[in-house]
Amino acid sequence: MRLVHLGLTAAFCAGLALPAAAASPAFDAFARVCGDTHVDYSAIVNALDFKVWKPTPVTSATMDGATVSDKVSRGATIGDTPLTLFAWKGTKGPYQFTACTIRVSGGKLDAFTTEAQAWAGFAPQTAEAKKANFRFIQEGGARKAVEKAEYEAAAAGAGLEFLTVSQDGPDTILDLLKIKK
Repeated sequence: MRLVHLGLTAAFCAGLALPAAAASPAFDAFARVCGDTHVDYSAIVNALDFKVWKPTPVTSATMDGATVSDKVSRGATIGDTPLTLFAWKGTKGPYQFTACTIRVSGGKLDAFTTEAQAWAGFAPQTAEAKKANFRFIQEGGARKAVEKAEYEAAAAGAGLEFLTVSQDGPDTILDLLKIKK
């Protein structure tokens, strides 16, 4: 009887889903400041705890041909990891752009791609040796992957978002861009 009880307990436990691994502090900072704000520039700035995120002169490239109306750069050390944030908003023709980028000093591409996949809820649509891309819309409180044929409709709706995880030397870059028409 005891063997049957142990067997049923083991079978029951094997069917339980294990909790998802916790995101690293660096990815958690990215998700909180860039992702949870839905790449809204004002919300990004409001999400920055100015006791943690200090002004930095570091800037980054914006989109070629875009007229940039606002930008902010900040640096922070989360745990033992230095992070640099650069966010901006602007326009190009009929499109509005907002971007939020965090450079993680010494970050590992594979680890951050795995975290990005768990956060997005789907695998990257494209993945190369040093870059993974996720394209999605926000729908019903969740991220929904979109294909190229859906980009224009997504931009004309709630907005099309691109998450790129890339390796730049020893650093990993987490870049979230939103396009709205």
